[in-house]
Amino acid sequence: MADYQRIIELRPEVGEFIRFRRSIRYRGDVLAYGPNICCDSFSTDASGFRHSTFEGKSFSVADCLLSERYGVVLGASNTFGFGVAGNDRCMASLLAERFGFPFANGAMPGANSRNLYALLLSFFARAPRRPAVVVHSSGGDLANFCESSLADPVFGSPNRGQLKKAAEDSGVRADPERNYPRLLAFTSLWTSTIAALCSGQKVGLVLGHQTTFFEKADPSAIELESGLGQAFNPRQELQFGNHRKFDEGFYLRRKKIADKMQVPLAGWGMTDQLGFVDEFHCDRDGIRVLAGSVGDMIERLELP
Repeated sequence: MADYQRIIELRPEVGEFIRFRRSIRYRGDVLAYGPNICCDSFSTDASGFRHSTFEGKSFSVADCLLSERYGVVLGASNTFGFGVAGNDRCMASLLAERFGFPFANGAMPGANSRNLYALLLSFFARAPRRPAVVVHSSGGDLANFCESSLADPVFGSPNRGQLKKAAEDSGVRADPERNYPRLLAFTSLWTSTIAALCSGQKVGLVLGHQTTFFEKADPSAIELESGLGQAFNPRQELQFGNHRKFDEGFYLRRKKIADKMQVPLAGWGMTDQLGFVDEFHCDRDGIRVLAGSVGDMIERLELP
């Protein structure tokens, strides 16, 4: 695992994100940051979502949903912007700057596509207006599987907080080879369901290509100095081994889903252009590159 002590020396702002990990708690069966966090690197709203910005103002998710025109970015901690200081530097804020209306940062640590479908459905049910566009990244689908080696075709993999109990009680052996097809079935089901929901509501959708440090062919000096990709215990060896073995097939399945649903997929083939804070989270420049790709795909939708 990344050497966080060294990372904090190289990137001091990461220390605040690690410190506030202690605030993460459950909302139902989903993890969320604590409400109303305010520190130098980031802040959260009353529901634990990270604030986004637009025209110099801070927007909670609720603020965005009440706007005349808005977008929604769904994802896990990589979309939240773990390790990236400044709410204005997250994808939701960069998209707002580009398109001229606020984007809600609807990201939750470890959230999978099923969790995010439920979240999006609640937005549609409660907001007075539909969003102009939805961006969906499924980082939690793959990350939770690689950490647990478990998957259910309907309910997915346990998140980090559920991991120990799930391994004891699931009745399914933590065999990644056996459970990998279940992961693919799960991500296909819920990504397609999100696409169908957006299509039915006449809301534009862009899928974000999830990528990790493990796919990077030419790591940077700071990534190597931070110990990225090095496993320091048997659990990490299994987790990292799962990523190296299963990531490519998962990405190909996601591309197949996007092609079938005729939904644009942003970020495909861009891994070597991205910088990483740790194995799973892009740095500030990496987020900007991904946001640029997402923005290009949004423009192809020709939003009204």
